[in-house]
Amino acid sequence: MTSEYSVPDDAYAALGDETRLEILFELADHYDEAWATGWLSFSALYDLVDIDDTSRFSYHLGKLQEEFVVKEREQYRPTIAALEVVTAIRSGIYADATTRETTIDASCPHCEASLLARHHEHLLTLSCPDHGVSMGYPVPPIAASHQSLETLVDLVLRRHAAHVDSLRRGVCPYCWGPATFSFPHESVPEFTLQYDTVYARAACEACWMSYPIPIPDLLVSHPAVRHLYAAHDLEPPATQLGSLSLVQLSDVELLEDGKARVTISLKETTLVVDLEESGAVDICQRISQS
Repeated sequence: MTSEYSVPDDAYAALGDETRLEILFELADHYDEAWATGWLSFSALYDLVDIDDTSRFSYHLGKLQEEFVVKEREQYRPTIAALEVVTAIRSGIYADATTRETTIDASCPHCEASLLARHHEHLLTLSCPDHGVSMGYPVPPIAASHQSLETLVDLVLRRHAAHVDSLRRGVCPYCWGPATFSFPHESVPEFTLQYDTVYARAACEACWMSYPIPIPDLLVSHPAVRHLYAAHDLEPPATQLGSLSLVQLSDVELLEDGKARVTISLKETTLVVDLEESGAVDICQRISQS
């Protein structure tokens, strides 16, 4: 099936020349100053780029318009697409991959082995050597080179919680297209660390995003859950990892009306949440045993 989305051939060609990339880098580096002084003129931009022929420079600059550079009032500004290209290159997305790994303070629910955090091929995974991958999340090399793996794990868990919140609002966190949940999701890949719970499927209608997710994890960013964990002096990442994670503390029941009831028991407190298949909360009730 042919995609309804396409990229013009000249957009690909425009990025295949070092001079054109250098122009984009210089415009991106001027971004902060542009708020006060405006964007660069032809002559100012020419002086910054390593080229000694104004005709050649004009030719390359022309090839970047309109997809990547816009001319306004004799000044040149980068488009959002141009800034994203610069970000992708400088974040190391196209760089050679390196591998780092370490064990973290969280164990596999099946064998109690410490989970392994591994950054490889621009992906951070949390996994048990014998029972599979608990989570995989894209992390560009620049992040891995500036942060410890332990810090990256914390950042990934927080970002994943924000992404789940976006999905519950019906928006794909990657392309901003329409996204949905559906449950139950019966087929969980064999390489996945499988929890004894009911899974949902998160999917975007516009891009590649699709993966199984334990239904309790749909609540990682819900205010009632955050308040429950904070009341027990637990940081937000605890909802996703370790013996006190939502998937470990929750029972899931699929109701006849297509909803899912998640019962979360943390010490003397129980939180009962009824979820629509969209991920929206229908009923949320907190029960204290003390």
